[in-house]
Amino acid sequence: MQKRFYTKFQKMPFEEDATHEFKGHKNICKEELPKWTLETSQKKGSRKPISRNLCGFLNTGVGGTIYCGVVDNGKIMGLKLSQYQKDHVVGSLHDLMTRYVPPVAPHRYKIKFVPVIAPKDKEEEMIELANFDSKEIVDQVERKQLHTFRTPHYCWCDLDSKARCENGIIISDYIIEITIHPWDPDDNRNQGLGKLINLHPIHADEEGRIYFRRQSSLIRYNATEIATLSHFEAKSRYDQKISELKKEISLAKKEIEDRKAKSSQVQHSPNF
Repeated sequence: MQKRFYTKFQKMPFEEDATHEFKGHKNICKEELPKWTLETSQKKGSRKPISRNLCGFLNTGVGGTIYCGVVDNGKIMGLKLSQYQKDHVVGSLHDLMTRYVPPVAPHRYKIKFVPVIAPKDKEEEMIELANFDSKEIVDQVERKQLHTFRTPHYCWCDLDSKARCENGIIISDYIIEITIHPWDPDDNRNQGLGKLINLHPIHADEEGRIYFRRQSSLIRYNATEIATLSHFEAKSRYDQKISELKKEISLAKKEIEDRKAKSSQVQHSPNF
């Protein structure tokens, strides 16, 4: 089965909106942001952690996907990642989700590394590159080394990748797709708010801040706004449940009436 791939320098087929976000970097949490990107009294910060957007997608309840390696205008650039660096990103994401309040269960999100292929003359070559699996060429024992998270400094996997590049070893480009799944109140693994409606929980990120996704931007909510929104969502879910129950009752009544009518017809049918 042929794997999906992106073509470098092309534009994404959609723009940023309520469920799609582009990021040119892979800094998962605030602690991973390089110092030169941070906000100071003299300048505005040039980069925000991915965790804010993940928090926003979680709190809307409808989910969404972040595409790391795509710049703001939608151009596909990709990020050079060795297998060890991909392992690092996965571990950093899992670490982040345990820091949310409440923590995010692993089934609520997924991460995928999609190859970025430079335009080629031959389609066969592009397909071959897209199906390349970096797991097959790395030391499985070395993959078990512990990674260092929550820091802007290089991890051993970054130093390894740097050394490979300096020795002429080509590191492949990828788009990192981090997806938050929509909240499913009927999934037994989802423990939300209320036994009847099972409303999705509201998560605070690693800084204790609560964000919601609105169109293509993030909005930080305070306690009053969160209470108002939760009340509205709860009422909407209760109204939906009540409507469903009314339909079930109506159908049940109709079924009982039909049975009574059939029974009456049998009892009063003439005998020949």
